Formats: sequence, structure tokens, C-alpha cells
Amino acid sequence: MRCIVLHHLTIVVVLLGRCQWHFSHSFVICQPRKVAAATRVCDNGRVQPAVSTRRLNRGQGRTSSYEGYFSRVYANGNNGNGESATAPTSVKVGIIGAGSIAFGTASLVAMHGHHPILWSPSGAGTAELRMDKNNGAEESEIQSTGALIHDFPVQIARSARELVQLSDGVLVVALPANGHGKVMEELAPEIAQFIVDLQYPNHQKLQQEVKKDAMMHIIISSHASLGAVYFIKLLQDERHKHMQSRGFNVKEDGTENIGVKITAWGTTAITARKTSGTTVNVLTVRQAVDFCTVPSNNDDDLPPFQQQQFTMNMISSMTKQELLSDGYSLCTALFGQRFNRRKGGLLAISLSNLNAQNHLGIVLGNMSRMDPPPPPIPISGMDDTKGVGSDKTAATTATTTTTPEPWYQGKNITPLVGRLMEALDRERLDIANALDIQVRTIFEHYSWSFHVPMETDNLSENNEEGKTRSLTISEMNQQMHYYLGNDVLGPTSPDSRYVLEDVPYGLVLTVILGRLVGRPAILHESGINILSAMYGRDFMVENEMLSGLGLLEGEGGDIPSLEKWREMAFLGYFREEEVVEHSSVV
Repeated sequence: MRCIVLHHLTIVVVLLGRCQWHFSHSFVICQPRKVAAATRVCDNGRVQPAVSTRRLNRGQGRTSSYEGYFSRVYANGNNGNGESATAPTSVKVGIIGAGSIAFGTASLVAMHGHHPILWSPSGAGTAELRMDKNNGAEESEIQSTGALIHDFPVQIARSARELVQLSDGVLVVALPANGHGKVMEELAPEIAQFIVDLQYPNHQKLQQEVKKDAMMHIIISSHASLGAVYFIKLLQDERHKHMQSRGFNVKEDGTENIGVKITAWGTTAITARKTSGTTVNVLTVRQAVDFCTVPSNNDDDLPPFQQQQFTMNMISSMTKQELLSDGYSLCTALFGQRFNRRKGGLLAISLSNLNAQNHLGIVLGNMSRMDPPPPPIPISGMDDTKGVGSDKTAATTATTTTTPEPWYQGKNITPLVGRLMEALDRERLDIANALDIQVRTIFEHYSWSFHVPMETDNLSENNEEGKTRSLTISEMNQQMHYYLGNDVLGPTSPDSRYVLEDVPYGLVLTVILGRLVGRPAILHESGINILSAMYGRDFMVENEMLSGLGLLEGEGGDIPSLEKWREMAFLGYFREEEVVEHSSVV
């Protein structure tokens, strides 16, 4: 076991408001020799901790049985640099959401030795977990099965303010994209006030060195519709309100450091199904997740993926502010080695989330399975003896409901549906090429997410021996269904996130970018129009985040130029033409 000490981890020390710890606490990152040392492989091929994390050392100083990053320290000892390390804790990671992805993300966080805190904006998602706390327990517990098998403790936050205060400065947005705008609007005032209170206690300015220490890092899993840009705009506006209420001239606030970095993921780190109010089945842990962090520098000197590997030497050489500012190191420490920074910043991440385009193909090919009509009540003159097959009885005993047909999603990605999905992907790749950015292909997405190969050596008799060929998307999905066992049931209701979330919050931005670079996404836009006609609504105008940024048509403003989009991809905001009070975040 190789241990590396991080001195004065600011995200815990400062954001907890315990400034007296600033020079007395250090964290030791412990690198496992091998994953197998802390886990065992079950008969079903899944990975499980060697020792269950059920109810392990609850409370302050709790450490998981899994030897994860940040999970151990030397208490009352010397850290190797002449400084003591006492009263440590694992990182408390605030997770916004309480659905499948939130529970699965919490499982992965806990598996790496950290302490998840869940906040359900509606309260419904954590209702059963809160019962444990009401019964006197300090923490609740979630049982994780599937790809991550362990029981782990979680803390429940009752409000956005409590989540900000309880966490160690790391928040993860892990709920459907159609809920991002609302929770960002609720979180922004609390985060802005928290940062300003740390930067300017008692209305007095601190020294610049201490000001920089007040920082939070927000991870959006997964990013959609320029949510990071919308969030930064909200944080800027709220910061100004708090500063002005204290009598500060905003123009004199130096570089207007909002004290927040946002890391955007191109997809989630896991796929999961919430099986009850206290259990989750983690279906897969993705091998690779594309990401970017804003605000950041441009990527002219971005190394290739194989050179972006997480090393303890890299972490040990970073200062506390560098660690909190570096999305790659932070994400790897919390979630493991699976992150890939793509060239192009937020533009690349905006085109790296393939869920919306893939779901479009699945929905269009399977809508009758999602929207089965109930047997009708016979109208006057209808002969109730001429129903087809088993529907004869149904016609005479009509009800207002029907049992949906269970159907497997991958199995029903037929060759024709798969061909549509591949054509949608070519449109997206064409837009990315026009922007001079590289994004994963649909084939890489399925391979890295669901561990299915992209090629096969099982060829027809007419092909040369020893040659391989690429699998089609339909073939990859059939392999998943019949041989990998990680296919999932498709939606059985038209009120599915595949439409209500993915169309306005995923497809619309692709259409906007296509128009911007002169590469119209004809299939994407046609899909939006077809589904709008089916649902009797206009999905092109239902995205409040894009609307709030003035990027939807018919809102009276000009769409920013391509140059401004490229700049936004690293700044995290669209720079104003004139110098205004809230035009910079760094």
C-alpha cells in the first residue's frame, strides 16, 4: 500500500468553516495495490467487497472496508512531512437526486471509501431512508446489488441549504435533465451565500490567498443543454445580490471569482435501476466517461487519453487549490480511473451524450409498445362477437387500463432500428467534425458502457480466415441481450424520460449546433417534429435552460457567433460584448 499525503485539503477544511484546522489537518490518499485486494469476484462475475460495508464504524472517522482514495489517514501520527494528521474523515459528497442514477452514483462513491449524502428535491425519493433516521439511526442504509454488491450508509439532507452545509464542498447533480434547471435555481442562492460568507466574514474582505480557498466543485452527471453555463449564470447573479446586500461595489470585487468549478460528464458513470426505496441494482460501471471542467484553459496542449492517467505523483505535487480546480484528479479520486478529457470543452461534452439520439431511434421503433391503448367500450352498433382472438372477451368487458407488454430494449434494436441509430450518429459526428472536436462513436459508447466488443472474428464462409469485421449496433445489442445479460426492459409508458427528457434537453441542442456550423441535423430535427406531433406539444421550445440563455429561436436575441461558442466551451459562459459587472467568472 502506497500512501501519499495531501496537506490542508481545502474542500473539507474551509467549507466546513473550521478554519482552526487549516494548518493542522492533512489527508492521506491510499492507493490500493490491486482492486482484487479489496474485492472478490462472485459466481456471477460481479465485483463485491471482500468485507461488507454494512454499518461499519458509523459517525466521524468512519472508513469503508474498501481501500478507496481519501478513505484512510494516519491518526495522531506523522504524515512524513513533519505535520500531524488527526480527526480525519472520508470526503462527504452531496448528491442531488434520489432516483436510479443517484442511488447508483452513491454506491460507487461509497465503494471508493467516501460518504454520500442524498438530497431529494421533492423528498419522495428518500422517504423510506428518512424512516431509519426518524427511528434514531445517525445514518440510513442502501443495499446495492448487481455490478456493485455492498450495503453502505448514507446521510439524508432535508434541504438544499443543508446539503451545501453538510457536504465537503463536492456536489453531484444526478437526476433527469428536465429537473436540472429547477434544482440549479434552488441551489444557486445557497451556494453563492455560502461562498460569500466564507470569503467575506463580518462584511470584511479577507486576503486574496484566503479568498481563493473558498471553493466548491460541482459535477453534473450527465451534462445536458449547457447546464453548466446556465448554472454559472445563476451563480453569478446570486453572488451579485449577496455582495450588493453587504454594500460591496461589485465592480471592485476583483476578478469576480464565484468560487465554483463545474465538471460536466458526457454520460453517467453507472447505469442502474432503483428496485425499492432502499435498494439499487447497478447494471454496469462504465469503462470510460468523457468530461470537461469549466472555467478552464483551452485544450491546445491537451495530451492524448493514454497520457491522462491518474497517478499519485501527480496528485501529491498539486496544491490544495489545484486539486479542487482539477476535475480529472477529483473525479478519479472519487469514482476511479475512467475519465477522459475530450478536446473541445463543453462543445465536445454537449455532443458526447449519446443517450438522447439513441433513445430517439428506440422510441420511434417501439412507440406502440410504449403506448398500448386499453380495450375500448363498445359503441352503439358494434358486434361484440367479432373481436380478434383473445380481444373478443376484452371488447365486452372493456376497462380503462391495460397491462403493458414487457419488452427488452436491446433485443428490439432490430437491424432497421439499428441502422436508424447509426444514421443519427453520423449526423452528430458530422457536426463534431465541423467544430474540429473529437467525440466517441455510437459503437464506442456501447462497447465502453456495456462491455460488448466492437468486432467479431465469426465470419461467413465467403470471408477470409483470420479476418475480423465490425459489428452493427443491432448485432452489439443482440450480444448484450443473449450472452452478456445486461439488457434492460424498455419503457412501457409514453410518459418516459426517453421522450420528455431526452427530446427537449438532448436533441434540441444538437439541432442548434448543426444549424450553427451549417451541418443541419435533419434526422434529429425530424424526430423532434414527429414526436411533437405525437404528443401534441412543441418540444423545440420546452427547454428552460436554453431559453434562459437566450438560445432558442423566437426569443428576440441573436444567437452567439461560433467564435463565442468556442470561447464559452472553456469559460463556462458567453462573454458579453461590453464589460459588465457579471461578465467574468475567473
